[in-house]
Amino acid sequence: MAFRDLLRGGRAAAAHAPGAAPAWARPLFAGGLKPLLARDDGRVLVWAIDDPGAAGTITDQFTANAEEYHRRYAASDHFERLFRQGIEASGIAVAPAPLILDLGSGSGVNSIVPCLRLFPGARMVATDLSGELLAMLAGYALDSGASGSVTCVRMDAMGEAVTPGAFDLVTGASILHHLTVPEQGLAAAARALKPGGHAIFFEPFHGWAIMRLAFQWILAEADLRGQPLDPAADAVLRATIVDVAARSDPDPDAAGFAALDDKWLFSRTRIEEAARAAGFGEARFKPHGGKPTIYREMAAVQLRLGSGRDDLTLPAWADDILATFDDALTRDAKLELMMEGTIVLTKAA
Repeated sequence: MAFRDLLRGGRAAAAHAPGAAPAWARPLFAGGLKPLLARDDGRVLVWAIDDPGAAGTITDQFTANAEEYHRRYAASDHFERLFRQGIEASGIAVAPAPLILDLGSGSGVNSIVPCLRLFPGARMVATDLSGELLAMLAGYALDSGASGSVTCVRMDAMGEAVTPGAFDLVTGASILHHLTVPEQGLAAAARALKPGGHAIFFEPFHGWAIMRLAFQWILAEADLRGQPLDPAADAVLRATIVDVAARSDPDPDAAGFAALDDKWLFSRTRIEEAARAAGFGEARFKPHGGKPTIYREMAAVQLRLGSGRDDLTLPAWADDILATFDDALTRDAKLELMMEGTIVLTKAA
């Protein structure tokens, strides 16, 4: 459901919404919540919080183009599996009916929806800087009967508006790599958690360098053969190469860095060091993708996401190049050089 549809005629919520936030949610914020978006009957769907010290920003991808972003990246079932795998691999025990803070919820499809399935009785605070994406989540919660369990708040979750030590679990589905200073995200998670509480993040890692090398080889081979790729495929490969290069140890002070939607590729070492500094006692990783054909599969995903087309493919000789990388690296090597992974952190007791 779109933000404009939820407004029920376009009237601003703050002008006519006397509703109160759920009693369980009110103690979770240092400052008061104010209505951002409400129905004509006064029911508040999205709240906002003022935090003068917050400095987070977002791009049009998450506001004016929110519906397209939601459509392209929605994968609830996939992320539910990742949550399950991360919990099982790390051996953590999440408190019954947990209180959950989700950082950078977006439309909630990859974080809130899986957690509602996985944690019966959970109460969740969904946070994001995009009111448009939170409106979609509010619409889903209303339609599915989960609105009493999910409170949507437009805020900068990296700030200090959340009550310290209040949550059992903090989640973040692909949020840290969007931040100018990812360490702030880990610090915010640790601050919000009870002692012994857990945080789960899904993030990209430096293993993307393998895809960069494979795509560079394919483009060079196309030139040697005199067989240009489909223009759309060529554009996706070149954009991926530029993207991976830009996110590999970037300079945050460089011109244009703040405007990048995706800013970082991580190493385990950086996450471990930042987690310890934030107050976490243990950091565990569950790599994604030790499959025999992982590089061929990821190339297909990039073509689909980068072009918006389901029919775009590479020629057979390009698949053979990707197969060379798949065959050269063992399963363990692929896991060590992970492109993506689950990060499970436990706050020191």
